[in-house]
Amino acid sequence: MPNDKIKHGRSKLISNYGGVGSLIETQDCSIIIETFDNWQYKDLANRLSTYIIKDDRLLNRLKNRFPNIRHIVQIPTDKNSFTDQVRPSANYFSKWFYCARCNRFAEYSEMKRRWTAAGKNIAYFNPPKCSNSDCKEEVLEQIRFVITCKDGHIHDIPWKHWNTFLPEDHTDIEDDNADDETSNVKPQGPQIDLSRTCCQSQDLRYEISKENTELTGIRVVCKTCKAVRTLKGIFNYQTDCFGKKYWLGMTNGRWANEECNQKTKVVVKTSNSVYYANSLSSIYIPEGQQDNSITNEIRVLIDERLESGEFTKDEIIKNISFDYKIPKEILKGYLKTGNQVTYIPEEIFREAEYNYFLKGEQPENNQLKFRLLECSTQIFGFEKLVKLEKLKKITVQTSFTRQEPIDVDSILQEDTSYEYAVKRQSVSKNNFDTKLLPGIESYGEGILFVLDKKKLNRWELQEDVIERTKILRENAKNSSWQYHKIIARSLTPRKVLIHTLSHLLIRELEYVCGYPASSLQERLYVSDTMHGFLISAFDGTDGYLGGLANLCNDLDKLKEIIQSAINRANDCSSDPICMESDGQGVSQLNLAACHSCTLTPEITCELSNLFLDRKLLVNESFGYFNSILQVL
Repeated sequence: MPNDKIKHGRSKLISNYGGVGSLIETQDCSIIIETFDNWQYKDLANRLSTYIIKDDRLLNRLKNRFPNIRHIVQIPTDKNSFTDQVRPSANYFSKWFYCARCNRFAEYSEMKRRWTAAGKNIAYFNPPKCSNSDCKEEVLEQIRFVITCKDGHIHDIPWKHWNTFLPEDHTDIEDDNADDETSNVKPQGPQIDLSRTCCQSQDLRYEISKENTELTGIRVVCKTCKAVRTLKGIFNYQTDCFGKKYWLGMTNGRWANEECNQKTKVVVKTSNSVYYANSLSSIYIPEGQQDNSITNEIRVLIDERLESGEFTKDEIIKNISFDYKIPKEILKGYLKTGNQVTYIPEEIFREAEYNYFLKGEQPENNQLKFRLLECSTQIFGFEKLVKLEKLKKITVQTSFTRQEPIDVDSILQEDTSYEYAVKRQSVSKNNFDTKLLPGIESYGEGILFVLDKKKLNRWELQEDVIERTKILRENAKNSSWQYHKIIARSLTPRKVLIHTLSHLLIRELEYVCGYPASSLQERLYVSDTMHGFLISAFDGTDGYLGGLANLCNDLDKLKEIIQSAINRANDCSSDPICMESDGQGVSQLNLAACHSCTLTPEITCELSNLFLDRKLLVNESFGYFNSILQVL
């Protein structure tokens, strides 16, 4: 296993695009991250308390879908004292390699067998190398095409059978409509006979033409029987899914698998559609947390007594309460599981954070430090600011999907309420019965911006504002992704406004304050009772230097930054095309918003750079900030 290839830190192990089941590009090859059950936690049973992340508010929310969940476990990070004791497991994927010198083409296991057969030391087969003496141990190239299915499986194309044909195959016949963009006829993909190979002594080569850069310039050739086939039409190739689950690792020398009735889709392995992490995040607040007297050690002790079967829950509560002087009600809350826990939608979960910050009561613990500021008379359009000098964010990966993302609320929904065609694959071998989930604990800083409620209520009643939001909702109905349709259901003018304003300020902070946009993150607080957004930076990023929260120390300076962001929003290099657009971007889910004016790095945005419209901010007749533009 190429575990020594994982040197990307925890940001790649739990993020919007990384985690269990994801493909990570290393310097030599791409690898697939295995389930965290396989990670080499040293003496986990005896040292579990070392790895536990305490956020009972988030843990209780997870119990709705994970009835047996006991702990969130810290994943490795270069800053952890136990880094050398925890190493994520991974294996090479894709499994097919070729030599750029001799063009030999075979699976990883076959290349490895040939290496040892040539009398070479297996210790030097990392990264994989060609065993041909003329190639001088050339590092092998990995095939860049893979196939995925809606149930979350991922496979290599069946290259052993690529040179076989079925009678109905017509991919080598020229199609007169191939370049006709108005044609609704999808070209037929290659038809392969999976019951045989081209010959019994197959010896494949992967040949790439230097003159022809199209797929027809790549050939799979058998040196034994001279069978040859190009990669023409490969993206239209479909087959029944094989159900392989490479992220679960091997058992008794075989890769884990399950029955699957889906059809596969060919993609490039670096495509975004290969992997979508399903994760939940929580800003730590004291409300909803169990008493600090339930230390990590006591939590582990409770686990041991539950698993021993010698004690009932009532007995455990009674004994722990007596031995450690912990109130019984606190222990009862901690031990709630399954149907004892109420499903908490994302909106309600965030509202607890929003309301806590607006109370302005500084907690006694040192995990959170903030100050509430009134700014309605100093900064137009805003009512309050919360200077968050210290905050803690916990992110937990629950599952992942392929081909299409799912919304945050659907991550925890029961199968009966789940609306997607794509299936969630768990990050644990125990599926949704797991007792542990991997998480990240990050410390950082930020500013919570709260808009003027009265002005916002008046603004969102304007007919032009309502109509522009309707355009986005209608465009979402025509999207091929259920994700877009579900997000659009709760789309309101204030959500588009606040989301767009968040992007504009992130871009302005990059221009004015030197923060790379990729180091900042947005967190939207939008509902009938919420009208704000948090911009934050966390440890491990270039932005966590203390300067973000300190902008609140000079409200005049912060006002200039906000006004500058609004001013820039009024002038895009793609105008008037951008400003007058009726839909652009993915599924036309942006209006007046493009890379030149509004979009930010994907890692910063909660809604995949969609549902944006700067015209709602700066239009002369209905823009929220139109009066600011008149005095700039």
